[in-house]
Amino acid sequence: MQLKLTGQSSGAIVAAIVVGVIIIFTVVLLMLKMYNRRMRAKRELEPTSTKAKTPPTLGQNSTNANQPTTVTIIPVDIHMQNR
Repeated sequence: MQLKLTGQSSGAIVAAIVVGVIIIFTVVLLMLKMYNRRMRAKRELEPTSTKAKTPPTLGQNSTNANQPTTVTIIPVDIHMQNR
């Protein structure tokens, strides 16, 4: 038994393949989206370690490490000379 593919039937097969690929692609994207939501919720719910929050002290003693560092910017007056 031989199958003859006419123009219409081969077009229908190609269309069915394209629709199947689109459906598979959509299912994979939805699964990845659900996985991403689940992992993000899991990450937000688990407690964070205290070591990750505190920056390492670079040559400072432990009493100064708890104080925030402030930077003061002092504006400088620039006077242009008249020529």
